[in-house]
Amino acid sequence: MNPPNRHPGALIVIEGIDGAGSTTQSAMLIEWLVAVGIPAVATSEPSKGPIGVTVRDHLARRIDLGGPEAEALAFAADRMDHVASEIVPALERGITVVTDRYYLSSLAYQSLHCDLDWVRELNRCALRPDLTVFLTVPADVGMDRLSGRETRERFEEDRGELAQVARRYDDAIKLLANDGEVIHLVDGTRPPAEIHSEIVRLASATLAARYPGVELPV
Repeated sequence: MNPPNRHPGALIVIEGIDGAGSTTQSAMLIEWLVAVGIPAVATSEPSKGPIGVTVRDHLARRIDLGGPEAEALAFAADRMDHVASEIVPALERGITVVTDRYYLSSLAYQSLHCDLDWVRELNRCALRPDLTVFLTVPADVGMDRLSGRETRERFEEDRGELAQVARRYDDAIKLLANDGEVIHLVDGTRPPAEIHSEIVRLASATLAARYPGVELPV
């Protein structure tokens, strides 16, 4: 089991396959948190740190990391740098961190070509989120949403591969559940405002104890 977050701020993760809407919902959640008076910061993975930049170059096919195992190690290394340099410092100051993707993504994407249990071990030291929301979206819907993007990375080109990723997410969620971690499944095919309202309810229940002076719709 990943170590729990014992810092004043909360760690919230928004997940989903490519095209699920995790970036949109992360931005909407940040806007709501700030509006209700909760200090919050947005981040994403791969991170903007030095390892994350290398991973992004790899995903954009500008460089080759040297195989699936090296890719899994790079993602795990970026995550630990992300936690140490960006996430924990914010949490220590009582700031809630909303990250678009976290280790659940590694369990899904990197297990396409690596052993799932091995990828899990690589990410055991990453801080456990206080709330993880997984946006459930069929691969066909995700691909349709991606069709208008100007930039395309790996996994954003092949409908069959994205469907495999969706199945890997199911496996990863079950694996984390066996470790006692709760992943909240939210229907990501609905209008963004409806999805946001459900995420707000989940976030409010998570944040109530950490920010007792803030009026939340629990």
